[in-house]
Amino acid sequence: MVENHRNFDADRKRLRTAYFSLGSAVILASAKFVVGVLSGSLGVLSSAFDSLADIFMSAVNLLSIRKSMDPADTNHPYGHGKAETLATVFQAVVIAATGGWVVWEGVHRLIERRVPESAEKGIVIMAIALAASWYISKRIRKAGEETGSSALVADSVHFATDVYTNAGILGSLLIFRFTGWAWLDPGVAILVGIYILVTAARLFLSAIQDLMDRGLPEETVELVRRIIDEHRPMVVDFHDLRTRRAGSEKHVDFHVVICREYKLEDAHRVADHLEKEVQQALGNAHVVTHIDPCDVECPGMDHCARVLGEIRSLKDPADRMV
Repeated sequence: MVENHRNFDADRKRLRTAYFSLGSAVILASAKFVVGVLSGSLGVLSSAFDSLADIFMSAVNLLSIRKSMDPADTNHPYGHGKAETLATVFQAVVIAATGGWVVWEGVHRLIERRVPESAEKGIVIMAIALAASWYISKRIRKAGEETGSSALVADSVHFATDVYTNAGILGSLLIFRFTGWAWLDPGVAILVGIYILVTAARLFLSAIQDLMDRGLPEETVELVRRIIDEHRPMVVDFHDLRTRRAGSEKHVDFHVVICREYKLEDAHRVADHLEKEVQQALGNAHVVTHIDPCDVECPGMDHCARVLGEIRSLKDPADRMV
């Protein structure tokens, strides 16, 4: 059996959040570049380049989310969900390149002992950027978790790095304002660059694992097991449970063992009910079940009659929510 479930409200929310992310990144990057050039602060400029990476990430996220929403076709029978995962790989490479440039420029300026020309302008813009990045990160992450979008979660992680890097740069500018230490601004920029590189590596490795069909988190798999177990004794047993992720889509398949004395209609009713409950619990999920006949000794007609009564009284999981 195959059942596909798509949450169109979640799709619309993913798109709205992607547009919000792109617009926010453009505004932040523009403001930081202007202040960075005027103040001569490498810390502010490094944060601006990090925001430039946000623009790339948000733009690619938007395109990948739109592509992942395309329905399955002849050449892509499992849909286009992995477009989001491929976008994360690309974004990780762009972020890593940005971090490498920031580290290289920081070392260069540290050697030359170049200092910011105007710390005050940098302090103001970094304080504003700190608050903005915190708000943007929280909003995008909430939408990503609610819709199951790995691309949006990755986007929120990058905005979250801005919170820490902006805080570090703001602190370095405040200290420089009172101490005049020449090494502080490029030193913090080097740390920012290293942090960007580490973040890029984590995103890249996570995306590669999804492309290799890594299973869903253990707590999600355990939730599926619990849903199946709750249908005993209608379900005698289950086996070959497999899970994977394709962007915001979750794929689950398993074999369910049903009493061999049941009619095909009754066995189908149990499997169909299981699929819908798993979909309801996981959200945007593609569930495949295979029915196997039980090979244990039947406990008796009285038992079968009682269980069949439970099966035929099953309601659609969605109906129980009303």
